[in-house]
Amino acid sequence: MLWQHFCFFILAFSVGRVCANEQCKMEINIQGMKLEKFVFKRVSALAPHICDIRCGQDITCQSYNYNRKEKICELNNRTKEARPESFRSAPGWFYIRRLNGRAPLGSILELPAMSCQEIKASEGKDSTSNKYWLNPTGNGETELMFCDMNLGTGDIDECKSDILLCDVNVNCSNTYGSYKCTCKEGYNGTGHVCTDIDECANSSIICGVNVTCVNTNGSYGCSCKEGSAGDGGVCSGDECRSIDFKEPIQDKVLEGYLIRLVEVPHQVDCKVLCYTEPNCVSINLGPSQGGKYICELNNASDESPGSSVLQSKQDYSHFSIENPCSSNPCFNNGTCQAGYTDKGFRCKCPSGLTGAYCDKACSFDFEDGIGGWEMTGTAFIYQPTFGDNPVARNRESAQQQGDWWVGGLEKRPSESDPAGIQYGDSPKGTLISPCFRIVGRDISFLIGGGCPRNDIRAELIVDNQAVRNETGNCYETMYRKSWDVKRIHWSIRPSQTS
Repeated sequence: MLWQHFCFFILAFSVGRVCANEQCKMEINIQGMKLEKFVFKRVSALAPHICDIRCGQDITCQSYNYNRKEKICELNNRTKEARPESFRSAPGWFYIRRLNGRAPLGSILELPAMSCQEIKASEGKDSTSNKYWLNPTGNGETELMFCDMNLGTGDIDECKSDILLCDVNVNCSNTYGSYKCTCKEGYNGTGHVCTDIDECANSSIICGVNVTCVNTNGSYGCSCKEGSAGDGGVCSGDECRSIDFKEPIQDKVLEGYLIRLVEVPHQVDCKVLCYTEPNCVSINLGPSQGGKYICELNNASDESPGSSVLQSKQDYSHFSIENPCSSNPCFNNGTCQAGYTDKGFRCKCPSGLTGAYCDKACSFDFEDGIGGWEMTGTAFIYQPTFGDNPVARNRESAQQQGDWWVGGLEKRPSESDPAGIQYGDSPKGTLISPCFRIVGRDISFLIGGGCPRNDIRAELIVDNQAVRNETGNCYETMYRKSWDVKRIHWSIRPSQTS
């Protein structure tokens, strides 16, 4: 009997690569399916193992599709796990995910991911927190960014990672599935490396006359030259202003407190304008045409009492200074201006009010000097004088003896200074008060004098006319005088005829 021998030839092949120092994983094909939209190479292959070899030879290959009938091999740069929405039914095709020797998505520059979520979906339980190559738009610049794979499957806030992602002079902004590094205000660079801008070298930065521009890290300052003090950026006898801006609040503005609106060429110019405007405590900064900026100066900040909540406005930023005026330190409708004096603010008082906090009416006690009184001549150059003069002590009643007084010939700044030293200043000149309002009809005051009788005189001025006057007597004692008044201008005048 003739036997016909049949042989079964079994072709056994690996998946086209050598697995070194690891156990080879079995790659399983999925019949009737293929991954679309992520094919980066299409070649002919007489058998599936040829397609597998081609995939193993390309470092960016993540998976492949194969058509047995047409002998077509498609190499993909994604897996179905990374892009499940593109994994679709395709009769005659089968799909295989590359397992052995595959580069994890985002691990090499040639294979950037679009987001941290895409990497986590692609790698599953094998994903680790690390830096990966990301290209969020798919056609922009590829950057090495950190992905924290321990934060679930939602949007990952990479900026909250303990790992330093950006340069120390850079703001980290979280984006969907990624983050962005941008230089802080006052710095310039790529976003990953930022260097300080020397604002003082910029001709558009003008601190003012008699002022020195001092460059600092991320900012600059205006310092009065020796022998000068200043106000509003121009040092000329008042105190210079010193303000510090806090970090910007993006896409927000403060509305309803506008001082003025101007267009500026640079962001820092808006801060300079705020510095030179005594009532400015915050700014809104937005884009304008030609690369310029809209600068809005505000007389309130987000800390100010009664200020509304910041409003949303795309592409704008709100900058607020450290604002000591937010506590309303000025009384009686005084205007608080931040950045002045050792307290960090000053109070501009309404007419008739004085004091550091506008808490005093026009001062008549002279304990702190002549205050806002206007002096002419030489009669009051040694004023005020402490009042306990032993020569007159026994003649005056305790009730009518003030501690501080004006109009004498001696200079006695304090109780410990010797009394009775006369400087012999000629009693010629005036001491005129600011205008003020008295609630009521009467004003009382103490007046005394030396000899001759008309050495010192008090006058009541209404509408530039002296409507009342009183001349001191020829005694060292002081006596009380009352006038029936409403609105007055107060003047103490040593006689011009003495």
